[in-house]
This record gives sequence, structure tokens and C-alpha cells, in this order.
Amino acid sequence: MNDKNTEVSKGGISPEWVFLLISVVFGYIFVFVTPPFQAPDEYHHMFRAYHVSMGGLVSSKAGGVSGAQLPVNLGNTVINVSTNLSQHPNNKQKLSDLGKVMHIPLEPEKTVFYFFPNTARYAPVMYAPQALGIFVGRLLHVAPIFIMYLGRITNLIVWIALIYIAIVATPVYKWLFVLLALTPMSLFLGASLSADAFTNAVAFVFAALIFKAAFGGGGEVSTRELALIFLAAVMLSLSKQVYVPVLLIFLMIPVSKFGSLKRYTAIAASFFVVNAAVACSWFFMSGDLLVPLREKLDISPQRQLYSITRHPLDFVIAMRNTLFKYWSDVLTDFIGKLGWLDTELPAYIHVTFWGLLIFTALCENNSDIVVKIKDKAIAAAAFVSTTFLIVLSQYLTWTEVDKNIIDGLTGRYFIPVAAALFLLFYNNKFHINTKRPLFGILILSYLAVVMISTLAAMITRYYL
Repeated sequence: MNDKNTEVSKGGISPEWVFLLISVVFGYIFVFVTPPFQAPDEYHHMFRAYHVSMGGLVSSKAGGVSGAQLPVNLGNTVINVSTNLSQHPNNKQKLSDLGKVMHIPLEPEKTVFYFFPNTARYAPVMYAPQALGIFVGRLLHVAPIFIMYLGRITNLIVWIALIYIAIVATPVYKWLFVLLALTPMSLFLGASLSADAFTNAVAFVFAALIFKAAFGGGGEVSTRELALIFLAAVMLSLSKQVYVPVLLIFLMIPVSKFGSLKRYTAIAASFFVVNAAVACSWFFMSGDLLVPLREKLDISPQRQLYSITRHPLDFVIAMRNTLFKYWSDVLTDFIGKLGWLDTELPAYIHVTFWGLLIFTALCENNSDIVVKIKDKAIAAAAFVSTTFLIVLSQYLTWTEVDKNIIDGLTGRYFIPVAAALFLLFYNNKFHINTKRPLFGILILSYLAVVMISTLAAMITRYYL
């Protein structure tokens, strides 16, 4: 590894080592302590991932709902293993129910159409890690419950590998990347079947590659580095279209890193055209799968969009109302509100974690690296644009028509753009020596305490 891109303290405690230790130990504990299908929409992620493992690149539609033809015992496992847990904090996971579903065979020949409208439109790349584990389970003919655990494990392995690559690659904010990746919410998603795990990890890799190209030493950006940047960007564009504005941070790379203005212009234009084409292509390919996500409510993306064009001030008012009412919930959810957003963590975790994130963003800097005002302006534009699309998507697909507040906004949606946000804090006035052994020990100790407390909260919520 290049010394300029690897920060190792005299005591041998490096950011990537701390990340690996915490993510491997507690990630695998989370895989098995979290009851089946108790991450947000996890059973729908299971259905889509299983479909991808069968080669189903695009979901289908039947009776006006989006989904796929799948083994009937997938659903039988879902309804018999963790019943009435979601949004019912007083209910507990019965170990007897876990034992019963272990004997439910897969019987892949017996199928039924399962609908999963909120995940049906997701590109198959988001489910490649889970699908690999599920495919192995199908080959072994194990019960659906074991297939679920195999999917969680492979999802976690890929998530850990991608985040590790990001931490090694970035020349700035290595410890901040560790902290952002190891919020309880981030690790919890990584240890589930959620497609958010892949999206978050790819966003970290993309940001790290851009930071390396923009702020790292050396001459021109190599063809290999450009290829990796393009690949990560395409993966992100395919994951969720609301994160396409994150790609704006590509503009942080100086023209000098491309050798000439002509080459820079050609590559930048190609970068944005290719990713716009990828995002739009998948959006239109899956457009027919868009169906109301809350059937009993008056939700209509078409009518909401029409309302915005005719009465834009109403949308602005709805955004303002949402900000005033939910800002603290978004901050809390970003750090960790687990399960189906019904598993609370101790208050000290939220306060101290935000404090440590801001402290690290302000003080973890390199005297050889200067982040210019232009770079911060680009980062701000990426964050604001992404935030707007996240809010707009919730307004169109999750909020009742004419409602003056936006439903469904949660902090985990902002994980992919967090690196851009915290770059705004970078400065060369405040500094601490993050290479000292003590700093690494403190971070490791803090994260261990947070994870143990998180684990205790999960056990109390689901089993005691």
C-alpha cells in the first residue's frame, strides 16, 4: 500500500484495521441476533433478491401489483417466524417459532406470485451480494430461513469489502469514513438483506476514489483510476436514481489531473452522459412496475407532480413543515433507530456519535491537503440536490395528495451523501494527530461500547 494513502499509527492501529475488527465481530452478531425480516422491508428485499438469484433481472406485474413468481414457502416462512414484531415493541421473538420454520422445506417447484412493489423496481445489481448467498442456499436445498441467513452473510461480506476499499483509498477523512460506516444504523443495514447496504458501500467507494483523484498526490489520473470511478458511479446510478446528484463531486478533480482542458472536458462530459443514460434507462425499463405503495391512502405521483407545477409554494411549505417537525428524527435515525424504526438506542449514543463525527470532521486533516472553496461548493451542491430528490421522491410516492407535510423521511437515506456533507467541515486551522496510538485506541474503545450497547438494546427489544 502507498504510505500516502494508508494511515497507520505507531501502535499499529489503523482506521481500516479498526473498521475490520468492529464490522466483522459485531456485523456477524447482528446477522443472527436480528430476528428474521426485522430490518426495514427485509422480506420484500428477500423476495427481490431470490428473484435475482433465479436470473430475474426485471420484476413482473400481475393484477396491478409488482412482484414475481416465487416458491410459496418463502412467504410461509415470513408469516410464521417473526409475527407481530414490527411496530409492536412489547412483542418478542419466540425461539419456538424459529425452530418451527427451520423445518419448512423450500420446495421450489411450488410457486405463487408474491408482490413486493417497493423493491420490484430496484436494479439487480443492488441484490448481487444477497443473491449469491441465496443461490448457494438453493443449490444446497436448505430451508428458506437458512437461505435468508446466507443472504445476510454474503451481503455483509461484500459490504465490509467495499467499505474497506474506500477507507484504504481515501487520502482524507479515513477515521471519518470509519465512523460513518459504523454508525449502528449503517452496520445494521450491512448485516441485513437490505439493498441499502450495497448502495451505501458503493457511495463510500465512489467518494473515496474521487477524494483520492482530487486530493491525493501524484500526477494525472490513470486510466485504471478513471475506470474504477466510472464503474462505481454506474453502480450508484443503477442503485437509486435519487443519488445521481452525488456524482457532482466528480467536478472536484482538478483539470490538471487530466493533462489538458480538452481531455478533461471530454472525460467529464462522457462521465455525466453515461451515468445519466444508465439512470434514465433503468428508470424507464422499470417504469411499468411503479404502483401505489400505500394502497389504502390517496397517493398519486402523477397528481402530486401536477400539484407541484401548479402550486409550487405548497410543496415548499410541505418541505418547511417537514424540516421543523422531523429534523431531530432524521438525525436520530441516521445514527440508529433499528428494526422497522421501532428499536430505540440509548440517547447517549446519538449525542456522542454526532459530537464525534463533527469533531473528527473538523480536526482530522492533512497539512498537505487543502480543500478549496470550489470543492466545498460542489460538495454542498451534491448534498442539497440529493436531499431535494430524496424529499421529492417521498412526496411523490409516500405522501397523501394535498398533505402539507411529507411522510416517510428517515435518516438512513442520507448515508450515501454523508461524505460530501462532512467535507464542508474540512479545514487546516484545527488539527489533531490522528496517527497517535491513543486516538485509534479511543475510537476503537468508543465503537466497541456503542456496539455492545446497541446489541443490548436489540436483545432487550426482541428477546427479553
